[in-house]
Amino acid sequence: MAGKLVLLKEEFLIEGEWGGVSLDASLRHLRAGIGAGGSTISEAAFAALGATGVILTPVIVEQRDAIRVEFATDEGIWTATLDLAAQHVTFLNKTTGEVEEPLPVRPEADERAAGSFSLERMGIPAMETPRGNVTIDTVLVLVYLQQHHAGRNTFGSVSAADMNLTLEVCFGILDEEAARLKAQAQAARSRATRDATAVRKAVEQRQKYGLPTSFDLDMEHERHAKAAAEYAADLLRLAQEIEHHQGVLTSRDAESAHGLQAVSRSAAAADQAHQALASVYERRGLSRQRLAAAEEAMRPRTHCPECEQTLQGRSGKSPLCPVCRQPDPGLPARQTQRDQELARAKAAATAADAQLNDAQRSAQKAVDARRKAEQDAQRLAGRAAAYRAQEINPREAARSRASAGESEARANLNAIKARRQELAQLTELEKKSAASSQQAEDSTNAWAAAEGDAQEHKKQTAKQLSQIFADIAIPMAPDKIRSAVIDPKTLAPKINNRTLKQLARSAGLVSIAHIAYHLMALEAARSMPRVRIPRFQWLDAPLDGLGGGPEGELLANAVLAVCAETASSDAQIVLTTPQAPPVSPQGLHATEHDSSQPLIPHARPDNDDGL
Repeated sequence: MAGKLVLLKEEFLIEGEWGGVSLDASLRHLRAGIGAGGSTISEAAFAALGATGVILTPVIVEQRDAIRVEFATDEGIWTATLDLAAQHVTFLNKTTGEVEEPLPVRPEADERAAGSFSLERMGIPAMETPRGNVTIDTVLVLVYLQQHHAGRNTFGSVSAADMNLTLEVCFGILDEEAARLKAQAQAARSRATRDATAVRKAVEQRQKYGLPTSFDLDMEHERHAKAAAEYAADLLRLAQEIEHHQGVLTSRDAESAHGLQAVSRSAAAADQAHQALASVYERRGLSRQRLAAAEEAMRPRTHCPECEQTLQGRSGKSPLCPVCRQPDPGLPARQTQRDQELARAKAAATAADAQLNDAQRSAQKAVDARRKAEQDAQRLAGRAAAYRAQEINPREAARSRASAGESEARANLNAIKARRQELAQLTELEKKSAASSQQAEDSTNAWAAAEGDAQEHKKQTAKQLSQIFADIAIPMAPDKIRSAVIDPKTLAPKINNRTLKQLARSAGLVSIAHIAYHLMALEAARSMPRVRIPRFQWLDAPLDGLGGGPEGELLANAVLAVCAETASSDAQIVLTTPQAPPVSPQGLHATEHDSSQPLIPHARPDNDDGL
């Protein structure tokens, strides 16, 4: 249901003093010429309500401290005060005394906007959806005909997405149930597509290894499990055998170690025997030297040590010296001593030779023992190495192969387990995909049914709006307008089956289309229960595009007459034109303004031209 909106007063704070103009009338006519501030006061009014699309002129921003608008809604009488410096709006309900904390015009994240609060007072919800937004600026396009928007564009500079949603909300053709079903259908289609993609990817993944069935996986599992068990049994058997042979090898390694120790001992003994030979050889040499000296002493002297001539033996009563031939009584004793020394020397030499022979035999025995110990050590080491090569190495190699085989079999079993999980997941994905596909189909059918009802309602709404639009537009220029309709798809006006862009060369018809569209919105708000547009219109200089001369004057009078006929006590029209209406309907309140009597009466005169 359309909300109530009646502007009662608009004031400006200049140098601590409030002053402005009263707007309280069902048809408020501001006969304002150039320099009177007609456009400025309209833009300032909607700026005070939180609109961001209006542009305040520098004279407002520089000279004014605040703007205050008093307006009536179904909730009572409100005032909205815009602090121009802080750019926030304070709302006061004069009926209940309720005060709303200052709200920003351009809010930050999670802040409530002043425009949203104003929209709620008009009975229109502010909306932010993926389809578009409903804001005070998009709604103003339907209740405020700005002078510079009365051109070839139907809805000014508002984005198409935002305007489409705003039209659906304001004209009551937004079927929330259909929108909900549409969102559900889109979400269901997305889920179905996502689930189908998951099934396709899962099938493609399984195609890499041949799409095995559950039976195939069972057979593969049995084969690899049997192989893993066999490899495990082989590993256990080989471990036992290797343990036994390692024990044998350990004993043989110990024997080899003992042999090496024997080699070391025999080598030490051989070294000691050879070292002992040196002293024996030395003793034998000394004994031989003493024997030679003794033998030399025992041999008779046959030559004179001086002349080296042969000595001739001479006889005498006592032993004579063989050299000097003088009697030598000590000769027998010396001879006896020499014989004894010779005998001892011979015995010592014989003993030394015997000792040397014994030592040589001991050394040879030590060498032979060392050689035998080395041969035994080599034999034992070779025996241990051969045993390792024959009994242990093959089993260790077999154990490595069995371990690798078991690992491969376990890996294959894990792969089969993963394939089973993928197969189970694929089954679940297929069930989920089938369910989501069915849900998408059901949601699409439900949305199609609701959308059909919504389209039918939109068609009927467009038909009613077309009738209202034709009843308003044709009387404004009956000789020029043959037909006037509302496009059921875009809810935009068409005159003579032509859009505003196609009517661009006929400025008069473009202006008439704009004015008739806004008056149609006002009439729809009064007569159509589901329309939410407030019963209010502000038409700023709507007649500027009708042209001059007698024809332009006739069109202006016709337009003003229709405006006067449309005005009623349950709605408000604020009209800013320099022309006076040809008739004076009940509820008309007209005031004249110009540069000498501006709409902002206490503004500084040096800036009057900017109003």
